[in-house]
Amino acid sequence: MAAHWSADGWPARVDESGRALTAEFSAPSAGPPPWHVYRITSSAATALRTVEPGGASRWRF
Repeated sequence: MAAHWSADGWPARVDESGRALTAEFSAPSAGPPPWHVYRITSSAATALRTVEPGGASRWRF
């Protein structure tokens, strides 16, 4: 992922531990490096409509 993001303009690289990313800059909300990257596989999603008439939907993948 570091190579992909670096090619896209964010100069991310793998840190010395080989398990996290570092870069000269990032979003302030990300906090200081190192940053760990996780893969999440969703099995379900829920959407709630908060205005009238309201309602909810659920999807399973």
